[in-house]
Amino acid sequence: MSIQYVVGDATSPLGPGPKVIVHVCNDAGRWGKGFVLAVSQKWPKAEAAYRTWHKQGGNPPFELGQVQFVEVNDGLWVANLIGQHGIRRRGGQPPVRYDAIARGI
Repeated sequence: MSIQYVVGDATSPLGPGPKVIVHVCNDAGRWGKGFVLAVSQKWPKAEAAYRTWHKQGGNPPFELGQVQFVEVNDGLWVANLIGQHGIRRRGGQPPVRYDAIARGI
């Protein structure tokens, strides 16, 4: 299996069969910059599910490395993957946590 790069709208995946759009979220419960704006515009349900997950916790727990799958259309899911600690650099370190992303995929 290899990676195929496709230029276009990431909210309109191509090809047959079920699809998952994975995006990295933060563990601070913040939603509102970057790719999530396009996700929210197209599927408000994905944002609402993330906010509820942050507020109420649940299964899986709301923490780094966890993923919440939200079905937004028949055969299409948005995967809210918690792979960012906070939203700002701390001590020169960016908020993205690649180890958490690897656990979530």
